[in-house]
Amino acid sequence: MRILLAYLCRYGDRNDYYLSLLPHGLTSIAACLRQKGHDVILANFSSIGYRRAAGEIVKIRPDVLGISIFSYNRADSLRLAAGAKKALPELTVVIGGQHATFLADEILKRYPEISHVVRGEGESAFLELIKNIEMKKKNPAIVNGDRIGDLDSLPSPPSFSGRMIGVNQNEQYKYIITTRGCPNTCAFCTSPRFWKRGVEFRGPENILDELRLAHERFGIIYFSIRDDNFTLRKDRVLKFCKMLAGSGMYIMWNCQARADTVDEEMLVEMKKAGLEHIQYGVESGSDRILAMYDKSLKIGDIVRAAETTRRVGIYLSIYLMSGMMGEKHSDVRKTVALIKKILPGDGIISPVAYYPGTVLYEDSKKNGLIDDGIWFRTADPGIFVRGDTDGWIREISDELGRIRSSSWYTEKDFAGHRRVAGASCWVTDILEGDYFLDEERYERAANSYMRVIGSLPENIWGHLRMGKLSFFTEDYEEAAGFYSRVTELAPAYYGGWLKLAESLLAQGSRKNALGCAKKAADLNHYDPRISNLIGILKRQG
Repeated sequence: MRILLAYLCRYGDRNDYYLSLLPHGLTSIAACLRQKGHDVILANFSSIGYRRAAGEIVKIRPDVLGISIFSYNRADSLRLAAGAKKALPELTVVIGGQHATFLADEILKRYPEISHVVRGEGESAFLELIKNIEMKKKNPAIVNGDRIGDLDSLPSPPSFSGRMIGVNQNEQYKYIITTRGCPNTCAFCTSPRFWKRGVEFRGPENILDELRLAHERFGIIYFSIRDDNFTLRKDRVLKFCKMLAGSGMYIMWNCQARADTVDEEMLVEMKKAGLEHIQYGVESGSDRILAMYDKSLKIGDIVRAAETTRRVGIYLSIYLMSGMMGEKHSDVRKTVALIKKILPGDGIISPVAYYPGTVLYEDSKKNGLIDDGIWFRTADPGIFVRGDTDGWIREISDELGRIRSSSWYTEKDFAGHRRVAGASCWVTDILEGDYFLDEERYERAANSYMRVIGSLPENIWGHLRMGKLSFFTEDYEEAAGFYSRVTELAPAYYGGWLKLAESLLAQGSRKNALGCAKKAADLNHYDPRISNLIGILKRQG
């Protein structure tokens, strides 16, 4: 039996870096099915749209088609399901994802082409569904996925060994999930109902195994933890950080966290393990609005977390929203004041939106403000609570831009960071070098980067940054030397081969440059810089 697991974002979002990536759940299901010996194809059709995707499915002729559906990609995904079933009448179409979970009955009523909806976690439910299909057993239209208590029992997504279509592994496997669920009850979030407010944790050893596999197989040297709140359990975070710091991989990373679950000890250990950037869900600078969101968070918590983050020397980012029912301009002004106070390096501001399964959505349904049918009456990627807040969002966004020059760390800040995180913290050296490089103070930048190379010669980041600095200062031979060392330390990292090729070309060594560029292309054929460079080299002979 051939199983095709597919995803596509809305075609208008095909160039959006994040929306165009596969959702983590789909990659996890693919790894589980493959581990059990199934013929699985994992496809990302985001770049081609649902019409061409349907044509590709006809060529593949799978027995089962699984599609991951969220609110923002629902319209094109449902069109894809209907089109594939029309072309292949014997095809079993299965959908899952948060949007499908909460609107399963409505979707099945409107789309008879869909055979099954998997509600909740998909790995065990999908495996059981496939088993029953193979045994020709009857399956319910709605298959409920039970909570998976032992996340360490699941194979990691980078272990998938089946065929892939349109999947940029170098980008896809940068993003990992180490927990499932959240104990909080935020009114705008689907997590409380999707995960039933329970949290399951992967063990530090298991996380490290995934990172090592992604590092060795795909050369990934930077990863992003996309948990709802990575810092929920301090003892687990500290153990993971000590293990990662001692692993010899020297990976840099970022994560998401709640402001009331971090402290200085934790942040210092995270930075020593390679953390350079953390994102907090701040949402608003108004305690009144935070209470309406049921965030269980106070402005004081946010200020303390931001101050501690800046003191340790980790780049600070925040998520904000505006447009809640009952929100006033005075609340927006409080958000602007908070931005000025905590000085985030960057932030993302979004209008408050309805999502099936959230308290906000369900309460609005009860009050007659919205109904499930709206998701089928419009193809808009999001349905916002209010339509009169563009000015407020612009005001908040403008403030994020205005404070940027004073929010990024300076020479004085880095001296303070060393006192807090320790003089031997290599992330401080890298970030300080980047500051000096941006300031065109090249000697000071080199001093910072060379401290990393001198103390940790196996750390790829010192060599990478010195290669960049040498290239900037047009010492291409020296740049090639540093990038050559990068390819020795991380031979599966395509970026090292690309930069080495550029440095060799700058020296006039076209033949060697072409060999390195081809090596980069073998490792990652999705990066247009590589194909452009190969084209230039071939034209030059």
